[in-house]
Amino acid sequence: MTVSRLDPKRSAVLLVDLQDKLLPVMHEKTTVERRAGRLIQGANLMKVPVLLTEQYPKGLGRTVSSIAKQLDGAVCIDEKTRFSACSESVIRLLEKFDIKDVVVAGIETHVCVLQTCLDLLERGYTVALCEDAVSSRRPIDKKAAVDRMIQAGVLPTTVESVLFELLGDANSPLFRELRGIIQSRD
Repeated sequence: MTVSRLDPKRSAVLLVDLQDKLLPVMHEKTTVERRAGRLIQGANLMKVPVLLTEQYPKGLGRTVSSIAKQLDGAVCIDEKTRFSACSESVIRLLEKFDIKDVVVAGIETHVCVLQTCLDLLERGYTVALCEDAVSSRRPIDKKAAVDRMIQAGVLPTTVESVLFELLGDANSPLFRELRGIIQSRD
């Protein structure tokens, strides 16, 4: 497998199911919510497309307000009942923007995030998983899913690492603003 660095011109962020009735029961929910928020802010700053899914919103609620209010630049909010976020509309948008690399965050790691990442790999995308912005109710479920994804070819990373990789250079005019996003308190 050839691994290249993330490039903002060919990358997108995919946020999976950060919803009102799901997030409150997740392990380390506050950390996941804050890190996902930083990921959105950084992606918006660098004009990286943000796609978002909601699993059965009628029963599980909408995207949590702290995340939803940052989605000005989101290009897709896809409602789904399938566990994988790789719907036709999400794949069409990835193709439209000529996306090759997908940065994934969300919940639950061992269900929707896992199936999404496996489907993206199967379709030929490079998948970077922000381990600090995914969760499950039980830590063992998250660990097992992350281990499986890495064995399948998913690249483990963190929100901070992804954002600096996408930026690429401290001489960028966006560096100070991005540093402020990253250094905001947990």
